[in-house]
Amino acid sequence: MAKKVHTKQKRMVKSPTHLKNIRGANRLRAKRPRTFKTEDAANGWAEKQGIKKFKLVDLKEASGSEIKKIKVVEL
Repeated sequence: MAKKVHTKQKRMVKSPTHLKNIRGANRLRAKRPRTFKTEDAANGWAEKQGIKKFKLVDLKEASGSEIKKIKVVEL
């Protein structure tokens, strides 16, 4: 039987309290896309990265939100 992990240790690594062990730092997870609030910021970032052909996609368009969340998609 494993030893109990103390709450302070779990807080330090932001592990949920219902898990029996401390969360490892090597979890495999897909990278999330880089997003921007303005089109100018998205265009500037794409130019800095050297992306020639791209389009901007608003991720919150379907929800009807006034706040934009723009993603750069390479073509």
